[in-house]
Amino acid sequence: MKDMVQFGLQIRQLRKQNHFTLRELGERSGVSYSFINSIENNRFNPSRETVIALADAFNRADKDELLLLAGFAPTDEESLDAPSGPGVSDIDDPEVSLFFKDFQSAPKERRDEMLRFWHFIKEQQSNRTPDSEQ
Repeated sequence: MKDMVQFGLQIRQLRKQNHFTLRELGERSGVSYSFINSIENNRFNPSRETVIALADAFNRADKDELLLLAGFAPTDEESLDAPSGPGVSDIDDPEVSLFFKDFQSAPKERRDEMLRFWHFIKEQQSNRTPDSEQ
């Protein structure tokens, strides 16, 4: 059930529990601090993606609870925190699996940086000739 007043209060409470300023939460979530302030003061309703980004920025936040407060519900019967389909759980190497779990929980800014590095590596690999050294 949508309760934007309660949602705004919950975001403010989580932010203060985690000792984040508006700017810090903005940096961690990829959501502008002024928009977070507007959410906390019930001036704007966030999108589903914004709710998820905010939930991901907090330690121990219940993503499903925040989505429900904002008027969104999980589309599947699975929890939103569990990876769906083939992916992280199918990887045999624990180090690689840990990398992907860290990637999933990283703030948007950090994920973007990791993706830029990944694209750089792919580009370097595609420019290699069979007889070149690694």
